[in-house]
This record gives sequence, C-alpha cells and structure tokens, in this order.
Amino acid sequence: MVHTFRGGAKVRHEKHRTEGKLIERMPCPAILTIHTVQHIGAPNLPLVEKGEEVRKGQKLAGADAFVSAPVHAPTSGVVADIREAVHPVLGKGTAIVLETDGHDTWAEGLPAESDWRSMDVSQLREAVKEAGIVGLGGATFPTHVKITPPDDVAIEHLLINGAECEPYLTSDDAIMRERSEDIVTGIEILRKVLGAKQVAVGIENNKPQAIEIMTKACARLENCRVAALPSRYPQGAERSLIKGLLDLWLPGGKLPMSLGVVVQNTTTCASISDAVLRGVPIIEKVVTVSGECVAEPKNVLAPIGATWRDLLDFCGGLKEELGRLVMGGPMMGISQNSFDIPMIKGTSGLLALSQKEIERKEEGPCIRCGNCVKSCPMGLEPLDWPVLARKRKWTEAEKKRVLECVECGSCEYVCPANRHLLQSVKVLKSRVRDLQKEKK
Repeated sequence: MVHTFRGGAKVRHEKHRTEGKLIERMPCPAILTIHTVQHIGAPNLPLVEKGEEVRKGQKLAGADAFVSAPVHAPTSGVVADIREAVHPVLGKGTAIVLETDGHDTWAEGLPAESDWRSMDVSQLREAVKEAGIVGLGGATFPTHVKITPPDDVAIEHLLINGAECEPYLTSDDAIMRERSEDIVTGIEILRKVLGAKQVAVGIENNKPQAIEIMTKACARLENCRVAALPSRYPQGAERSLIKGLLDLWLPGGKLPMSLGVVVQNTTTCASISDAVLRGVPIIEKVVTVSGECVAEPKNVLAPIGATWRDLLDFCGGLKEELGRLVMGGPMMGISQNSFDIPMIKGTSGLLALSQKEIERKEEGPCIRCGNCVKSCPMGLEPLDWPVLARKRKWTEAEKKRVLECVECGSCEYVCPANRHLLQSVKVLKSRVRDLQKEKK
C-alpha cells in the first residue's frame, strides 16, 4: 500500500531525452580538478603534495572528524597543483589538480574482493567510511554517520529512495535498470548494519521498467517490497517518501531515526556494494546530461573532477544558444557560471537549458490565492516569505518555521503571480541561522 503526502506539485518531467538510454562511460580527461570537500560535515585537508605521483583509488584528502568523507583519485597521474578553485555548490574551495597519465593504475590493494557476510558491523561501517560514501541523491551527508544510530535507537524500517522526482534526471533510473543486483547487495549490507526488519523500495510510477527489474531483484529478500509511488514532486524528499511508504509523518527538526527509519538512495546502495565487496571508493558518478541545448543527451559515467565542458563535449556539445547551465534538476539545481567547474560526488545531472526552457513571466503582486500554501509539503505559508525578507523580519520568519522549508520549489512552481518565493526563503534561512549563531 502507498500513501499520499500533503502538498507537492505535478511538474513536467521532461525525462524523454535520456529515458531508457544505457549508461555510457566517458574517456578520462587529461586534467581532473578534484575538490577536497564534497560532503556535508568537517572539511577535508589535502593528503598529497604538488608533484606527487598518485594511483587510482588513493586517498587524496580527508579529515579526522567523524562527520566527514574522504576524497580519492579517480585515476593515476601526478598532482599538478593544489589551489583554490570554483566549487559548484560552495562557490570556492581547495582543489587538487590531477594530471592524468592514461595508465589507470590502481593503488596497491585496490580493488580487493571480500566476503561481506563474514564481516562484522563495525568492519562494514569502516569500509563505507573509508570509501568516502555519501548520500548520492544530492544531500552528500556521510553515509557511515547515517547508518550509525545511537545505541538506544532501534531501526525498524530501511527505505530505499528510487523516486528520482526531479524533472530531466534519469541517472538513478538507469542505475536501477543496469545495476539492480548491486543495489540489492547494498540493501543487504545496510540491513545487516542497521538490523532493520522491514525494507521498502519506493520508485515513481513513471519508471515501469525500473520497477519491474527491481521487483525481480528484491524477490530474494525477506520482508522487502517494491512500491510504485505516485509521480508527484517532491516524492523523493525524505519526509514525502516516509509518508508515501509508511504513512508516517516526520515533524520538522526531527531525523528519520526518531521514527525508527533510515532512508538511502538507490545509487548510494550500489556504491556501498562497490566499496564493501570490491574495495572501490567513490571515484566516478553517473550524471544525466540533458536539456534542449545538448546535441546528444546521455546518462554519462564520468570521473569525479571532470568539468562541465568535458561532459558536454562527450555529448556532442551545444546545438543552440545556451540559456542557463544547471547542476542537478531544474527545481532544486544550482546555476553554474562557467563551463570549467568540476563535478563532485553530489552531481546527479547537468542541464544545458535553452532560453525557451528558462523563460519566465514578469513577477506580479500576490493575489492571496493560497496555491503556494496548498503545495507546501511541510505545511508552511510561503506567501509570507517575500514580505518578511523585504522588511528584514528575521525573528518573525523564525517563528513561522522558515528553517523547516526544504527548498523544493513547489510553491514557486504553482504561483500564478510568478513570485520569487524560493529566493526569498533562501535569504530568510541564511539570516535566521546567523541570528541563532549570535544568540549562542
């Protein structure tokens, strides 16, 4: 049985350009720019020096903190430089520039086959940590932290997120179709670590082939079901998925663990399988390259550190004038101001959108229709955000639970007045967090 979460929007999915296409591996570029920070948590420090020779899979950057995830070399080569570079999410950050040698030589001991069933829980968590696994649905929170609940918390449900509700993106869909067995192995490993009794895989019903393949692959698991969820944005958000699969609502400010639930992305599961079974860290990622401007839209398996230019060149370049370049999906993605910015672990898509695709009508006055309130999956009142931001009423915004906004963009999508609601809430959340820091 599936349930309906409150709010959301029926968006145009625009997945047809890459839907059903096989994953294609792109050649490794001559230069890779690998950011030292590609996760939420403590920043990493470089573990290599300029001029040093490195091997594929070697750790390039790391931190001693628990909430962190190391970064590894996608191939062998020489460290040409360690410098500040443009970061696709953070603006700027330290990056290791790797001049690849074309030999693709693995570091000693990698990859290494292992029998995960003979490993204890601490060994499995350590393998996930050392491989730099993070949430690959876009959040990039270190996975080993997420699968280490407090001793007094029992995990009953393991939910696997295959919804992929963002328009244009089909990378998770492609991985479910082509790597279902690896995903299931990842589920088994997570289940052993967490002790979860029930497993549910949620996939939006606009992916019938992925649903069929994953249903067959999961048939060998006990107490595991694959559910076809309604195609409604943001079905892939944690709260929406928990509501859709379990009919439980996660209150704002609470973690899924408070309900005895852990949520993991399908691609993350496949990466866990790679890490534990073969000792392979995250060094490459499937990225959907799409949009009207792309000559040959594809699902591309690219090395971490390849630039947007590298990805677009592999897809035949641009066939018309570019309107906007976006990392991620059009609803929650981040606009990019250069073709030379490198991809990171959290990159699930690169969209080259035309002027027509980004065309937007002029912003008008709020008519108090309430559409934004109805669409908010968190039950907030987005119609107030622009006024509060303009009048700098940070305290009032905090009282109105602005920090609970997940920035899904549903409110702005359904607004008949084309108000810039998402921009306003980003400003409000930033100022409210500053206010809270000052109070502390």
